[in-house]
Amino acid sequence: MLKSLFNTTVIAEYCTFIASIFLLRRKATIWRLFIPLLFITISTETIGWSVAYFLKKNNQWIFNVNLLINVCFSIWLFSKAEPLKNVKKVLNTAMALFMGFGLCNLIFIQGFWKYNTITDVLSSIILAIISCYFFITVLKEEAFRNLFTYEYFWFANGILFYSLGSVVLYIFLDYLGDFYKETKINVYGYINYGLNVLFYGSLVIAFVCRQRNTK
Repeated sequence: MLKSLFNTTVIAEYCTFIASIFLLRRKATIWRLFIPLLFITISTETIGWSVAYFLKKNNQWIFNVNLLINVCFSIWLFSKAEPLKNVKKVLNTAMALFMGFGLCNLIFIQGFWKYNTITDVLSSIILAIISCYFFITVLKEEAFRNLFTYEYFWFANGILFYSLGSVVLYIFLDYLGDFYKETKINVYGYINYGLNVLFYGSLVIAFVCRQRNTK
């Protein structure tokens, strides 16, 4: 029973949450917000699983709300990165527009009871663009910056690969579904788990860098 809850993605989330508690001290400032954010994510997984498993009811609404929270937080955190300070207003505007669209989709288009795939794909595209712009801006900096010890580099790295991977998965979703029906090989699940492990692994590295940079 619990095997369906504690899958690879959830285990990665728990490990990252524990890492955030130990690594993100007071001096980490805004990065400490990852602690409540990851707690919300874990709670979403647990509540969503409980609603579906025990109550046999639709649980998509809670994942839709969690999606909006996570994406808006990611855009907001990017706006705090030094290389992107010149486009802070643009990022804040993008965050507001995304939230507005997400709420409209949640209420009027796909609704609460269906997972908002349109919002998910849009968020992946937006975050991928921001990540790419971040990398371009960093490469153009005149001053030397050690990217391997820069927390925002690892954050952007995880976001970029996860976002691009998610878009590809949605494009080939039907094909992967048909492949599973024929072979019983869950390629979608394996790729999705891999993307999540990559993302949360990048976050843990970012937490380590943040701790060292704020001692």
